[in-house]
Amino acid sequence: MRSLVRVLGAALLFAASLGAAAASLPKFDQVERELNLRPDQKIQCDIAVASTQRALLGVALSAMQMKQQLADEIAKPLPDFSTLANAHERIAEQNRPLFDAAGLEWKKFYAMLDPQQLEFARKYLRDSVDRLFDQFGSAVSELGKR
Repeated sequence: MRSLVRVLGAALLFAASLGAAAASLPKFDQVERELNLRPDQKIQCDIAVASTQRALLGVALSAMQMKQQLADEIAKPLPDFSTLANAHERIAEQNRPLFDAAGLEWKKFYAMLDPQQLEFARKYLRDSVDRLFDQFGSAVSELGKR
């Protein structure tokens, strides 16, 4: 039972960290300047960024819902954690189309870049993903200390 609570806590922390990423997305202005985007590239980049923000905001809202559901379930004399697992699955399915749409917009954007711009964008993306997983690792580490 205790391990199940820890797993649920880790899942919530992961969702919350993604939600926090939505609130603190990197400032793409600097990247856009360094890429020296043409107007058509700039428009597609803005669409991709907005689509990503929408997806991450969906995750942040879902994390808040899951947190409340966890609190409600734990308050019960006999908590039913399968209810939370089912809710988590529904939320994942609910947010999947947002991430699929964001992925398509980024593919369109990358297809518009020349080779030098593409290499810079890939490096930036790798660095951003590394930072996100570092934040997630820190959150999970903090959970393990409790």
